Amino acid sequence: MTVLTDTTAAREVAAEGRGGGDALPPEGPGRRRHPRRRLVLGAVALVIAAGVGVFAYLWTHSGAHQESLSTAITRFHQGQGQETEGGPAAGVYLYRGTGTESISVPPKSQNEGPGIPGTIRGRPGGCFEFRMDFSTAHWQSSTYCTRDGALVNRSRGGYYKWDFVAFSVDDSSTITCTPAVVTIPSQIRRGQRTTVSCTTANDHISIGPVHMRGISTVIGVSTLRVGRSMVPAVEIREHVAFSGGQHGTNDSDTWFSIATGMPLRGTWSTNVSTPSVVGTTTLNASGTYTLTSLTPQR
Repeated sequence: MTVLTDTTAAREVAAEGRGGGDALPPEGPGRRRHPRRRLVLGAVALVIAAGVGVFAYLWTHSGAHQESLSTAITRFHQGQGQETEGGPAAGVYLYRGTGTESISVPPKSQNEGPGIPGTIRGRPGGCFEFRMDFSTAHWQSSTYCTRDGALVNRSRGGYYKWDFVAFSVDDSSTITCTPAVVTIPSQIRRGQRTTVSCTTANDHISIGPVHMRGISTVIGVSTLRVGRSMVPAVEIREHVAFSGGQHGTNDSDTWFSIATGMPLRGTWSTNVSTPSVVGTTTLNASGTYTLTSLTPQR
């Protein structure tokens, strides 16, 4: 009798199986995964990672960019009221500045400047409109008029746009001040105060009227350098609170040319909460700007 070792027996059993006997049972839980499945799962993971990366890039880079001077000049020529009666000369002025804006829901931020075009155009009744394009997604405007030796602000406007990649939200506001706010009094005295009372209407956001109430104060007189020129200026500080459709505050310090009413330099900050379909969203924004030349471009 021939005695088989364990190894010999195993070989014989395997040979019988290959020769047409009963097939060996499939491997248990430890059997190898199909290589094609691994390739598919890997490709899906790469696609998801690439999609997330692209969305993240678009989220951080979409939205506000510096407004070009050429775009502002083209807009100036396309609009009405290119000449002014008194006040600063009509045209596009270049400011330098910085600013940041952020909202809480959905969380997003964007920057302003460093180049900020400021456009002056004439309005009826010896008035002029001043518009600052802080970025391609944010501008503000004010209409100033001369009344009994004082410079008054009768209306304002503004625009914001937020790009969320899959969709965007924009809104324009029209602000009417009754009576017109005295910006530069006819007799400038330090500490002189004027009441600010304005009402805002929005075109895309249905939040109802927004009321602005506050105080404008003369801080003092100084001389500012603009390019190669020295310009007598008055600093005006304004603090307003919002109620009604929005709640919050806005603070600004603006240095105006005493001779023409031209804004020469400014700082501002805003904190305002607005109701929305996804809950209350809060805007926090601030910025600075400085005029680089008294000569406009056209």
